[in-house]
Amino acid sequence: MARPLKSSLRLACAAALLAGAGAAHAAPPPKTDAHIAQLTVEVDRLEGARAVRKLQRAFGYYVDRGLWDEAADLFADDGSVEIGMDGVYVGKARIKAYLQRLGGGQMGLVYGQLNEHLQLQPEVDVAPDGLSAKGRWRDMAMLGHWQKDAAWGDGIDENTYVRDGGVWKIKALHLYVNFVVPFEKGWARQPPAAADWRTDVAKVFPPDKPPTESYRPFPEVQVPPFHYVNPGKKAPEKPIVVTDPSLAAYAKRVELLRDQDEVENLQAAYGYYVDKSLWSDVAELFSAKGTFEYGQMGVYAGKAHIHRALLLLGKEGPEPGKLNNYMQLQGVIHVAPDGKTAKARFRGMVQWGRAGQNGQWGEGTYEDEYVKEAGVWRISKLHFYVTGMTDYDSGWTKSAIPMQGQSAVDPPDAPPTEVYRSFPGVYIPPFDYPHPVTGKPLDIPEPADTVLGRQ
Repeated sequence: MARPLKSSLRLACAAALLAGAGAAHAAPPPKTDAHIAQLTVEVDRLEGARAVRKLQRAFGYYVDRGLWDEAADLFADDGSVEIGMDGVYVGKARIKAYLQRLGGGQMGLVYGQLNEHLQLQPEVDVAPDGLSAKGRWRDMAMLGHWQKDAAWGDGIDENTYVRDGGVWKIKALHLYVNFVVPFEKGWARQPPAAADWRTDVAKVFPPDKPPTESYRPFPEVQVPPFHYVNPGKKAPEKPIVVTDPSLAAYAKRVELLRDQDEVENLQAAYGYYVDKSLWSDVAELFSAKGTFEYGQMGVYAGKAHIHRALLLLGKEGPEPGKLNNYMQLQGVIHVAPDGKTAKARFRGMVQWGRAGQNGQWGEGTYEDEYVKEAGVWRISKLHFYVTGMTDYDSGWTKSAIPMQGQSAVDPPDAPPTEVYRSFPGVYIPPFDYPHPVTGKPLDIPEPADTVLGRQ
């Protein structure tokens, strides 16, 4: 079993110091101590990002099953929770009491109760000193009671975390609720919320502090604030440079892991910007020669033309009554050994709709490429293979919404790179990576499709 990176780093550092010591107890190579210190800081940040992801996912699993004590114990002593317009509850005891009341008042769940809170699409940034972090998450909820009621929930977490005594804890969890809607009607038929849209719990169990922000849920417009600058505009990460050859391999491992986190954050940011039709922000994520290909719309090249292609999907900015959720899930990321390029496969799950109309479900696969330009990761090729879109009420057994074709208003720079049909058609988006165990390339024949002449 491979050693953890920090343990391997310590062994490498010890070996470097021993190698530099002779019979005369020669001093370590110049700047070795400084390089070890820099690597240690970077490893702490990488481990911190992974600890934060684990922490938030654990919160979701505990809330799923009504484990209120366990959920509250994830917080710092002065931690807080803020959900919707309920206000801020401070301290573990108050957090537990609030969450328990939201879950029905009992410890655990009752027979027939569903309380799933999926914690998805992390965009995590650890502070340079490794002592605090911020994270943006998508909270997708499946709620209800057997033979009584069922509901979907959707929201965005903008959270802060702190490393306390060497242990990462939640400092402040802030869930911006987008909707909680009956399963039968879905999000597109959700009427505007009441003037006072606090939960019944908050009305009888007052918070410690009032809400920090005022907003309205879907179908009205809300854009939860981003804790990060647009990744396409951010300052580059400080490169890891070591002159001691014995540390070079470990420095490279650290940098490649950091690159992987940067790519994951970049793709997550793409999804969060698309959610709100922030097309200018989306285009800024691409390299100067980047390309954008969605379904059968064709290939658009360059930031300016990509921006215009996005406008074919809807006007710039969020609109009242429009839902445009594009989840970025299940990433498989591979950074090239030289750290200059990367490829990734993501699952795209879509919730779309306009108020008063039928909602839509969608699903697809991203096969994307990335390039590091002047120390900043950017999307060099985004290709979304549409598996299928379907009417919310009819579902995929009865409804299949055709893909959008090439625009005559603003034609693409090139036709689609691959021609296929969405569901009920079957197509296998090519894998950018070999089989993880066998190492063999996945050159899988496409299923027959007589309409397309594929035998």
